Amino acid sequence: MPISDHRKWKVSMSSEEILEILTNKLAQKKAKLIEATPRRIEAIMGSGLKTRLIGGLLVSKETLPIKMTFSMDEMEGETEIDATIQDNLGFGIKTGMVGKYREYIQSLFDELARTLQR
Repeated sequence: MPISDHRKWKVSMSSEEILEILTNKLAQKKAKLIEATPRRIEAIMGSGLKTRLIGGLLVSKETLPIKMTFSMDEMEGETEIDATIQDNLGFGIKTGMVGKYREYIQSLFDELARTLQR
């Protein structure tokens, strides 16, 4: 079962503007975009191989593999963003990594919320 969290925001921007802002932010964080359209963005970050080789307790939070999904629904001058961030490690035991993942996911949500507030 993946370690994940979910948030919804409403912002006074078009989905095109959000696409540009989020793709730029994700590029700064060296995320790999899987899909990037005005309706949906999917990206992955981190390294599963490094996490497995070094161990989840020892790697930096930024090394933890995660998957981010953003769905945008534009309506009447604002856009609702439905965001999910979850671990992307795959199978295996995540003992000792749950707290680190939750902390990292929370910090990513906080950073993204600040980025989307103009």
